[in-house]
Amino acid sequence: MLLEENICVSGLARALNISKAAVSQHLKVLRNAGIVNGVKHGYFMHYHIERSVLKALSYKLDQLSEVTKMKDGTCTVCEKELCRRCYAYAQLNT
Repeated sequence: MLLEENICVSGLARALNISKAAVSQHLKVLRNAGIVNGVKHGYFMHYHIERSVLKALSYKLDQLSEVTKMKDGTCTVCEKELCRRCYAYAQLNT
């Protein structure tokens, strides 16, 4: 919904059929991650997606999906010993 238009907490709560407090808590997490941002319109804060952050996150997730540990200890992205970025991913999949 936030990809289509800026929406206030009350509007999101009505559309999602959850409490304003629940919406606020979720938005707080997304704001802290930099994924959403708010702009004050009168008494209300209207939220929108930070598309550049979403695109960067998408790119990072795509990179992680490409990482696979080879039998010789290298990864298919770096083609060398597992780098710091790939090491964490490899640990999750062993």
